[in-house]
Amino acid sequence: MKKRIMTLMAGTAMLPAAAFAQVTGGSDTASEASSGDIIVTAQRYEQRLQDVPLSISAIGADELAARGTTDLKDLQYSVPGLSTYEYGVSRQFVQLRGLATTIGSSTVGLYLDETPLGLDTQGDPFNVRLYDMERVEVLRGPQATLYGQGSMGGTIRYIPAAPRLDAVGGSFEGEYSSTRYGDSNYKAVGVLNLPIATDKLGVRLVAGYERIGGYIDNAVSGEKNINSADIYVLRGTLLAQPSDRLSLSLMGVYQESKQANQDFGVVYRTTALLPQPVNDRYTLFQGKMSYDLDTALLSFSTSYIDRHNSGQSDVSAFYLPTLNMIFPPGFIDRVGTATDSDFNIYNGEIRLASQGDGPFGWQVGAIYRDSKFHSVTTTPTAPNPSPIDLVASDVLFRNKSYALYGEVNYAFTPQLKAIVGLRYFDEHKTAHIESVNFGVPTTDIGDGSFNSFNPRFNLSYEFSPSSMVFVNVAKGFRSGGFNATSVGPGIPPTYDSDEIWTYELGTKHQLLDGKLTLDASLYRSEWSKVQSYTFVPGSALAAVTNGGHVDGWGVDLSATARPTRALTLTATYGWNNLKFDKATIDKAVGDPVDGAVRESWSASLDYRPQLTDSVTGIFRIDYQHAGPSQITLRLFNVPPVIPRPGRDLVNLRVGVGFGPVEVALFANNLFDENAPNLIGPLGTIGENIEQRPRVIGIGANARF
Repeated sequence: MKKRIMTLMAGTAMLPAAAFAQVTGGSDTASEASSGDIIVTAQRYEQRLQDVPLSISAIGADELAARGTTDLKDLQYSVPGLSTYEYGVSRQFVQLRGLATTIGSSTVGLYLDETPLGLDTQGDPFNVRLYDMERVEVLRGPQATLYGQGSMGGTIRYIPAAPRLDAVGGSFEGEYSSTRYGDSNYKAVGVLNLPIATDKLGVRLVAGYERIGGYIDNAVSGEKNINSADIYVLRGTLLAQPSDRLSLSLMGVYQESKQANQDFGVVYRTTALLPQPVNDRYTLFQGKMSYDLDTALLSFSTSYIDRHNSGQSDVSAFYLPTLNMIFPPGFIDRVGTATDSDFNIYNGEIRLASQGDGPFGWQVGAIYRDSKFHSVTTTPTAPNPSPIDLVASDVLFRNKSYALYGEVNYAFTPQLKAIVGLRYFDEHKTAHIESVNFGVPTTDIGDGSFNSFNPRFNLSYEFSPSSMVFVNVAKGFRSGGFNATSVGPGIPPTYDSDEIWTYELGTKHQLLDGKLTLDASLYRSEWSKVQSYTFVPGSALAAVTNGGHVDGWGVDLSATARPTRALTLTATYGWNNLKFDKATIDKAVGDPVDGAVRESWSASLDYRPQLTDSVTGIFRIDYQHAGPSQITLRLFNVPPVIPRPGRDLVNLRVGVGFGPVEVALFANNLFDENAPNLIGPLGTIGENIEQRPRVIGIGANARF
């Protein structure tokens, strides 16, 4: 029993409370799970997906491969309530259950294994390529108790495959494709699993390269396919199990992406006068340890992230009318905004969780995080440099936070179970900002502390091992930040944390001997102290306050049917009516949440008939509908509504499998949907964010 737990601990996250199913009268879920079950660690201990009393989607390695998934946006086809849009490699907005914003930090938590990836900035989350993943877990609803700040709409966990210590193995995947109106695409991914000492020490190596072809032409310079991108990934994991009690793991990740221009244009053409590149590079190191104390499981994880991000946007249309009144005609005819940012983040977490028999279980933990962010913004001009600094800034943020959390669970009967959890979060932030606005320098110093108590209450009842209903009440939050007080009097130096309460009723069923799986959730969310824009008195500038309030209902539905061994059908549906019920300077009563898709649904068919003893057919089609949404900015003299059109996307794969080898033709965006991801202008985005046209290609993968 102990060895099974230790192996699992090293293979996914550091899994405390591995025996909750056991202490509440359940069975050894890992050994008794049927072939169709997915084992998850959403509650920081091992459970069948069916047994988790939360609204959760888990996409395993086989499903990720079958869908041709490479990054987060591809998961929209399988997760109700998830929506993303990106405007370049490593530039992306993510929302779950209608929780989204353009202000402050993200409302969705992101984890790579045990490492939190949350940032205080919007639109540039870590772009995790889904190479050699064991699974991806998407937890919907606030997850602050176990996963901390930012997990308001939910938490997304990327779980990499761990080294196997008993066998040499690996895989190779290659793709070639062509983008309509654009350039070719290439992808190659290799995986090698190598035991060094059988059952004691092993390593797993992953290397990948992607060339993402461009499809936008520059109408001014005549250049073609200017938004091509290159992505390089290296990942290595070393796993040691010197005894049945002790497990040690070390993981390193290096990822770099380079895109010559972002995905801006109108009908696949841009009139940008300057290049608009975006480049991103990060290195991540993570160490984990677990030790079995018999009655409890002790686990520790630590990580360090070094990231550099740079980009430029063409803002000529915004500045030139003013500059042409200051300087002679033609002296400056191109203006850009360029930003270079560096992130250095340290995380550490220690956790102790009960093990053993009985109806009572618990887990407690402590987390420390130290984050540094340095960003330099300049405004380059051409053909001549501006005699004065137009807009420039040198920003340094330092955030130190800690959190204490705990959960207890109790089985009143083998069917009726309760969970109560609480996290206390405390963060101290400092900021030093040197800025220039048309030659006028200013300095802003910020120093503030933010804290939050975040409870969770959960009650579940199992009618049978394959049928349950649950009630979940949880509070989520994200930290506050600073305003530029130098712009004028009357502006509070800080804006506070905002918070959300979600009340949820859910049910989960496996019917017909596991051939049909149904999940449904009805929830109500109340988001208070929403970080919102307001005017700076006596100026045309904006600052952030906590004036907003949002509430509304929502529904998540998902179904999976496996009528035969060869055929799998899935469907999902997500709906929410979150809207502002209290007016602010930038929002009116009834305005929806910025960028959030109100209604979406998806469906898939995967058919893999056995053609001969050694040949399997492959036919798969995926469909997703995302309804329209908008970003509302009722400030200044700009259009108050920036629309995001709805879209219908279809992907198709047809091929054959020869034992461990598969070859397939595929088409993504089969019907060439041309709805922009966003209709500009918005801030430094002067044009639309274009949807990638149809991509047709061939791919092959082999395992050994």
